[in-house]
Amino acid sequence: MEISLNNKTYVMPKVKTRMLRKAIEINEHINFNNLKTKDLDGLVDFVVELYGNKFSRDDFYDGLDADKLIETLNNSINGIVGTMSNKLHEFPNN
Repeated sequence: MEISLNNKTYVMPKVKTRMLRKAIEINEHINFNNLKTKDLDGLVDFVVELYGNKFSRDDFYDGLDADKLIETLNNSINGIVGTMSNKLHEFPNN
């Protein structure tokens, strides 16, 4: 996955299991229909960490067009969780 901020493109490195766990935890605890500023900051911090801290929270806020915020957050979180879910379906039921 990629993200573009201020005409610079960042590529997400290979995702470690800890980040998958964080993505699942975020899905469990954040009400996306009623985002609070602290929740938004937490989501942005997650995306920053997901991309290997190659940009800062401020870079994200200042570099991403507002109309791409939800799509970017959704793609980042669900991209990881969805990949795991797809892999789980590859295994036969015991």
